[in-house]
Amino acid sequence: KDAVISVFYILSVGLDAASLVADVIKMIAGCEAALVECLCKDAVISVFYILSVGLDAASLVADVIKMIAGCEAALVECLCKDAVISVLLEPVKARLKPTKGKKPAGEAALLHIADILSCLASSQTGRRMLLYGEAGNKTGKPNRNSSTAAHTIVEFASRALSSTLPSEESSPSYEVVGAYVFVCRQLYSTCEGLSVMHSYKLHTCIAEAWKTASHEADIASTPLPAVEGDQTDSRRVLMWEESLIDNLLNFAATPKGLLLLQQTGAINECVDYMYARYAKKLQVSKHEKFGYGVMVTQVAATAPGMVALQSTGFIKALVTELWTQLECGRDDVRVIRPNPVPVDPIDRTVHKSFTSLLNLLSSFPAVYEALADQPLQNAESYTFRDMPTDMGGLIERLILVDTPAKMHALFNYEQSHTFGLRVLSVMCSCLDTFLLLETQYKVQESLLASQAENVKEESNELIIDALSVERNHVLVRTYLIGGPSERKLPPRMLLEETKDPYPFPLFSSFPIPKPYTTTMAGRSAMKQDSELSRYLSQTKSAEKNQAWLDGCRKAFCKVLTSKPDLAKANVLVDMLEKVVQGQIKVQEEAIFPKVDYKGNDKSLKSQSLSAVQQAGVQLSIRYGSHLNLVKNTKDTKEQLTHLLKQVRFFLRQQQRNIDCQLRLLQGEYVGHDWFTSTLFLMMLGKSERCWNFLLKFSTLLSSGYLWMPRLHASAHLPVPLTVSGIHPVYYCSAHYVELILQAEVPAVASAFRMSGYTPSQICQHWLRQCFWNSLDWLEICHYLCTCIVLGVDYQVYTCVAILRHLTHDILQHTQNQDLQVFLKEEPIPGFRVGEHLEFMQQLEERYRQTVLPDMRNLAKP
Repeated sequence: KDAVISVFYILSVGLDAASLVADVIKMIAGCEAALVECLCKDAVISVFYILSVGLDAASLVADVIKMIAGCEAALVECLCKDAVISVLLEPVKARLKPTKGKKPAGEAALLHIADILSCLASSQTGRRMLLYGEAGNKTGKPNRNSSTAAHTIVEFASRALSSTLPSEESSPSYEVVGAYVFVCRQLYSTCEGLSVMHSYKLHTCIAEAWKTASHEADIASTPLPAVEGDQTDSRRVLMWEESLIDNLLNFAATPKGLLLLQQTGAINECVDYMYARYAKKLQVSKHEKFGYGVMVTQVAATAPGMVALQSTGFIKALVTELWTQLECGRDDVRVIRPNPVPVDPIDRTVHKSFTSLLNLLSSFPAVYEALADQPLQNAESYTFRDMPTDMGGLIERLILVDTPAKMHALFNYEQSHTFGLRVLSVMCSCLDTFLLLETQYKVQESLLASQAENVKEESNELIIDALSVERNHVLVRTYLIGGPSERKLPPRMLLEETKDPYPFPLFSSFPIPKPYTTTMAGRSAMKQDSELSRYLSQTKSAEKNQAWLDGCRKAFCKVLTSKPDLAKANVLVDMLEKVVQGQIKVQEEAIFPKVDYKGNDKSLKSQSLSAVQQAGVQLSIRYGSHLNLVKNTKDTKEQLTHLLKQVRFFLRQQQRNIDCQLRLLQGEYVGHDWFTSTLFLMMLGKSERCWNFLLKFSTLLSSGYLWMPRLHASAHLPVPLTVSGIHPVYYCSAHYVELILQAEVPAVASAFRMSGYTPSQICQHWLRQCFWNSLDWLEICHYLCTCIVLGVDYQVYTCVAILRHLTHDILQHTQNQDLQVFLKEEPIPGFRVGEHLEFMQQLEERYRQTVLPDMRNLAKP
């Protein structure tokens, strides 16, 4: 309207009425109808012109624009236009490519622009506008146009940090550079933002600038004779250093960002800074609603992250706080009446500490760094002042309470021990973590001994109480392996309104009673015909070219969606062998060089598996025997042991000797090889057939993501990646799960964020152990075949499909504040790979061009 133009004219000439007019504009912006009629016009471009020339009224105009940006409808109509954003960024572009004879915008104008960009980046709509432009924001599909606003912003920030801007004008101040780095941070703290901005290596620029600022801060803090202005400069340098470390820390908000942070070498300093702010319960930033919970969880998903958390005192502080809440209560609360006796196993007062502890212990690499080769004290006596200060001490005092001295040293024995058993149950849902605890601390032996001691004197019957029921649940959970229909887990609570409050037998020795096991159908001797089996039988080995592979994919998908029960292990194994034989001829699939195996029987006899792997063999054979796939005999165990030794020797030929402080990288792969065990069971215990398959499969891209030991300390990865101890399954697969989840199932992504847990954590948990204990056996076979036959990016799409399948449960348990416990302990009921294949194919169509090239590019993540 003409009136609006007059208003902006009054503002531009700086008359006394400017403040009054600004108030009027704000009132117009606050009314939806008036907003659309008055401000949502081309006149907004004039506002940006006023801002670009840096007149005094710019701050008032900037406030109005930020108010528009705060309204979703007005934001879409007014600001989410390429023309508007282009005009807004003109002063920034002028700094990148100055025009002769034209004076660039001043610092005040640049700061106002950064403030407006920050408001845009704080919303999903505005962020996508900056990343993908108007077209990408409307369609929802990434439009990787290098001329979008995000590229201009990150180029300006990175060049300003590295002092490579054109030198015709003076360098921008710390305040200006910091403002634009903060906008970048709002973008790279999301998976999609980091994907767009990754090529600019902003993490390196920030790290180098921080090192320089840190050096200057050290000089500034050195006592010298007072000079006027020195104190102000020193304060500015210190604030600049803190700003940079804060921005660097926020790379840890995503899996791939955490890898980039680790490669800067500043992860310990960043975690130290985070701990200082976390202890004060400060927010991450002015536009961030939540605290550092998600970032702590993301950091704790990796071995270097756990080392950093330990070195900064974070773990010690958490353990001390937890112990105080369990055993001491709060000293600062005035007691007016006695506290009620806790009814729930995890009392409300310790629930937050319980959740924080589980987040830290969710990942096996982190647990291994915290507990490997750490013996328990097991003192003869404890005083009430003896408090644990690390994870090992917590296990000794709360979980393995197996001596009178430990029992008597607890004020609240039953509540504290129940708490410890609940923590143990969640930890043991990760099979590698369970094997570590069992081989190092004899957890099952301790629990069985406690059960045997808890008996009635007159009858020697086991007493049913809260602790014996909890111990019984953990013992059954750790002994039996299986998906939702393959094992029966006893409840943790007594049943109400029944004659028998606990109709499940307690026991004090293995094997467990039969009521806990399910009866599995035996293998059918009849061959069931399907389109897939016919396709495989009608083709010769010489025909396995790209056309044959495409035909096999179609036949496999048809069987999986129409008759999944016919896609059983014998047919699937035959298909996998022929598909791998064809894929090794495809350059895009066979990315690893073929390596000749140099082992022999003599070299293998001199080797022995680690205690964890030996325990894993027992567990695998027990599961295969339960499924009627193999017999639980000495010969079967020797076959699997020999196969694992061959694999270990073969992979060692392709590993580097690494000088690294991470326990995880000191020697062989520290977990059990669940992929090899899965193949061994699929091939019915035929170790020679399995070994021949693995030799060929090891050259394929999919081996790097499905077979966890394949890339352990691998010579096929650059040294910085190998030394990081972070697996591609985490920084690539899990990263894209979070990216796609945010776009496709935003409600689930938001639920994770509110809970303080991350999708990458649970996906890493599932993928490391090939969905054992989460899916039924047939679905595990379908998952592996889908990833090998259809493409390894289906690993990402499968995880997204599972989380989408669990949407209702995830939202419910987020509300109940037990999402971590639910996802780790509970199997995934009702999930069928075939039923979700159509959805996964839709994801492939939308995201394969982004996901698969990045998965292939192992050398440059």
